[in-house]
Parts: sequence; C-alpha cells; structure tokens
Amino acid sequence: MAHAASLRPTVVMTYWEPVRRHGPEHLARLLADAGAAGMMVVDLPRDETLRWHHAAHAAGLSAPRLVPRATRDSDLPAAVDGASGWLYAPASTGPTGYQGPLDLTALGAFTQRLRGASPLPVVSGVGISSPGLAARVAPLVDAVVIGTPIVQALLSDPAPAAAVTASFAQALRTRIGAALDA
Repeated sequence: MAHAASLRPTVVMTYWEPVRRHGPEHLARLLADAGAAGMMVVDLPRDETLRWHHAAHAAGLSAPRLVPRATRDSDLPAAVDGASGWLYAPASTGPTGYQGPLDLTALGAFTQRLRGASPLPVVSGVGISSPGLAARVAPLVDAVVIGTPIVQALLSDPAPAAAVTASFAQALRTRIGAALDA
C-alpha cells in the first residue's frame, strides 16, 4: 500500500469480513498510515455503515460507496448517506469479472438517479472487460474502474500487462478527446 500510495492516490476495495476481523477503526488507521486515500467496502452491511464511515472519516480516508442498481429510489438517500469520494455504480449486475454484454441504457438511467441523490461523482466498473466497453461506459459516468482484465493479464504473463492497461487508457483518452471536440 505504501508503495502504491507513494506513486498515486490509492483507494483500496475490499469486503466487510477483513474489516470486521481487524476492526474498522484499526484497519482505517493502518491504511491511512500507509498513505491510502480511501477504502471502499463493496459489501458493507447496512447496520455497519455508520461505524465504517465514522472510522474512515476519523482516519482521513474517503469512503466511496457501492450502490447496487436495484436500489429503490426511496432507499437511495440511505444508500449514499455518509459516502465520500464517489459513488460506485456497477456497469453490470453480474459478479466481478463478468464479461458479457452491458445494459448501457440502464447504467445511464441509474447514474442519473445517483446524481439526483448525491453531488458525489459516479464511478463505474464490473463488466468493463474491453477497451471498447470502457469507451462506451465513459460518457455515462465520471470515471471508469478497470480491474479484472488487468489483474488477469498480470497473473497470466506480467510482460504484456502494461500494454493491456495502455489499451484501456487509450480507448478512454480517445473517447474523451472525441467528446471534447464535439
């Protein structure tokens, strides 16, 4: 963490079990001391939200919040309450690593609902398995998270992982450049 944070602002994504096991306050302090900018707990239990957000805030960490697309409008205020940094809107309702088609219309509508519930930026990931999909998702959100394709490249053969990362970055730069020219 300290090495990554020395290069760029770094936000950790994790599950509740390690946070629970180490204690939210203790883990938040450890990450902050290592230089983390924030931590998103993707399966944060509703009854632990206040405790986690307080621990993150006390440690100086942002606490982005994953908001499932199925969240009802009446539940959105509670779903975004206490979040900081950004709101995470999964591009797919499938699991991490999903590689199928994306319902971009539904993602766009959900992004608008989130923007109506919070001033925080909306970030998307999950299911963005190719540079082309990243370019199609980018106009709908404020940022795109690419995880599984890069991790898979690193695990199979680290040598071309930089090229995989560059292909996603190029697709996003091209899309952003085209939007600015329009």
